[in-house]
Amino acid sequence: MSNDSVRYMAQPRDFTTFTLEASERACLDLAISYCDSGFLPILDGVYEDVEFLESQALRFDRRGCKLITISLTAEMADLVERNNLRDPLQRMDEARLQQLHSSYQVVGYPLPIRGKLPEEVCDDILDIIEQERPDKRETLIGEDEVDLLFMRHGAPDYPAGVYPDPFTMGLSARGRAEARAAQPAIRRFAPDVVISSDFARAVETAELATAGTELKTEVNEALRERVFLQLVGKEVSAILAEMGADGQSIMGGNSDAVELAQDESYADARERVLDFFGSLPARYGGKRVLVVGHGGPHQWLVEQALGVDLKGVRRYRWDTGSFSRFTLTARETRLEAMNLGPSAVVPGRDLGAV
Repeated sequence: MSNDSVRYMAQPRDFTTFTLEASERACLDLAISYCDSGFLPILDGVYEDVEFLESQALRFDRRGCKLITISLTAEMADLVERNNLRDPLQRMDEARLQQLHSSYQVVGYPLPIRGKLPEEVCDDILDIIEQERPDKRETLIGEDEVDLLFMRHGAPDYPAGVYPDPFTMGLSARGRAEARAAQPAIRRFAPDVVISSDFARAVETAELATAGTELKTEVNEALRERVFLQLVGKEVSAILAEMGADGQSIMGGNSDAVELAQDESYADARERVLDFFGSLPARYGGKRVLVVGHGGPHQWLVEQALGVDLKGVRRYRWDTGSFSRFTLTARETRLEAMNLGPSAVVPGRDLGAV
């Protein structure tokens, strides 16, 4: 990274320049890490392998980024003049300069530099980049639809031997790491709204995943997982002894068929969740919404999208700290992708088959 990087990063349009002192691949790896952190990296150097650049463009695209190649062009006379203005110890042999100019291959955007100062070239590069950065919000989200990114909370810190209190059970060390690992994905998705279940593990996930942004989390009880509050604090061994097969289902994480008086029924919980998601297009049409929640609400939204009944079915994967993508309108729910890792979350919704 060049010495100018700190100065550039402080400017309103944050970008970082890299000189190619390391290998070409290493510089591009570093550039992707800056993209994930919300910066616009600019690589300044000479690439001799055009096919390598083409393969890297595909790699960037799959990460939800775009590699823009700009070739600086000049006549030989201009290059000789610039070379003669350099310090004598830094000048290139003119024969070598002639050889490089004759074999120079223009790739991507040609940018003439004749008579331009470095600062003017820099401004031209930024203009090209701005032209290639369309406002995806306007082009991808209809006014009557919601682009919904549904994140599962991080791994919880289950208490030993007792049924957990969902209002106090937060994240484990792994869960906190999963939430932090989601930060680049959320920056790329750029949500307008963040909504979390009011259970502690979801709220903590939302706070960690959006840390460093100006996003405020709306906490909504409609996104709760279905739980049995009458069992909170009871010994697991006692639940298993008293409830038999129902106890096994509850403690095994598949309690869809279990009904306990005084606690919310399966049907009521499902209706609560789908009513919430059904209200989003009217409230947030044309926006991106990040929801942080649980397996049950996610299952019911998948059911609605696919037109199937998944009651009692827990075989599909939706890992803690992972994402699913939906499009919601007043007329339909579409499942765009499921169980995405953070690196697979991109601004647009052209994600391929579910």
